[in-house]
Amino acid sequence: MLKKIALMFVCVGLISCGSDAPSSNSPLPVTGISDPAEIVADKALQLASTGDHSKAAELFLQAAEQGNRPAQYFIGLYYARGEGGVAQDFGKSFEWLEKASMGGHPKAMYHLGEMYVHGDGVAVDHVKAMAWFWVATTLGERYAEKRLRAVSPRLTTDEIGDAKLLSQELYSKIPHDMKIERIQLH
Repeated sequence: MLKKIALMFVCVGLISCGSDAPSSNSPLPVTGISDPAEIVADKALQLASTGDHSKAAELFLQAAEQGNRPAQYFIGLYYARGEGGVAQDFGKSFEWLEKASMGGHPKAMYHLGEMYVHGDGVAVDHVKAMAWFWVATTLGERYAEKRLRAVSPRLTTDEIGDAKLLSQELYSKIPHDMKIERIQLH
């Protein structure tokens, strides 16, 4: 009897197996964010992972302009580093990382905090840096937690209080739906 039941489950599994398989023509989703630009962002990420950063940057920019948060994050990194055929531009980097951060992208929040620490594209502001690190940490970004410990000694007790209030305000304004994996482009 158990053998018949097991055989039935195997047969049902084999019958349904091919119905959900993605076609070989469509790229596998890698950004995990469902929006109109998801396919473009996924293609860009695949190109970046193979080293074609010029084409990837073009596609990331296209997807970012359509509101894809991972693409906003990645194009922000390209501008910060001056890679992928784009000139280094901390102003544009800050703009894209801020959009991704306000969209709930924890890694973008970490990098935005770093820009505030170093004054890249924005005035040095340790209170804002700490606020972004707190929000990113709350959303699971492990590097932001380390930076919190590094930045906090630079602040007074009042400034830490201001950073905490700002982080609560930011946290209440952003979506909390992004669960992302660490992806290396290089």
